Amino acid sequence: MKLDITSPSNPRLKELLAAREERFFFAGDKLVRDILARPLRVDKLLIRPEHGAGLPACRAEVVEQWRVSLRVMEKAAGMKSPPSLLAVMALPEARIDFRRCRVSLGLVGVQDPGNLGTVFRCASAFGLPALALAGAGARPNHPKVVRAAQTALLDVPFQVFRAPGELVNAALAAGARVYVTGSGPGRGTLDMARMEFPCLLLLGGEGQGLDPALLQSFPRIRIDQEERIDSLNVGVSACILMHELRRLHRP
Repeated sequence: MKLDITSPSNPRLKELLAAREERFFFAGDKLVRDILARPLRVDKLLIRPEHGAGLPACRAEVVEQWRVSLRVMEKAAGMKSPPSLLAVMALPEARIDFRRCRVSLGLVGVQDPGNLGTVFRCASAFGLPALALAGAGARPNHPKVVRAAQTALLDVPFQVFRAPGELVNAALAAGARVYVTGSGPGRGTLDMARMEFPCLLLLGGEGQGLDPALLQSFPRIRIDQEERIDSLNVGVSACILMHELRRLHRP
């Protein structure tokens, strides 16, 4: 279906914006063209008329195509410099099979959307099979997560858990080992080369890290670093760990 949506007060636009937290809004010419080249379902494709010519051959199923004004694109994208293309898609949450995923990375309470997007991007780059999100963290379809992760959000299966305990119990019930990370050496620190699989590797959010009860319950994986540095950014830490996992174990 093709529609012309030119007024910011259009009911269809208002309905779309009301459902923002239930959808992914992918903004930008190159990003949207990459999405259209995949066999995906796009709920709505917004195009500014002056940039709509020359779209590539589309493998995606586009349910609605909107030709929109500059003001409509500004509202839909929530950006001061609105893009030429915007794709709106449903939240592609998956159910993680901890038995079959050799390594699942668990992020507990990661609140900075830029960090979460970075982890998705690195997980795609290093071939991580799944990401698990737990606790009061940034939602995966936050605009800043989408901006940082790009199409990695479509490459890396993920599942959201209400609490860390729910995530840990799901992994243990599936027979997966659980490892935790912390900036200090602590008790039970384990060399990454000795990790056993399948496993869930947990990282805590900014500032707080993981709950002390978790740190005392499972073997700890630690990035070797200078003592004068208290801790690394969680996005940086996750990427280093994923790189090492790939180098040592090829997850």
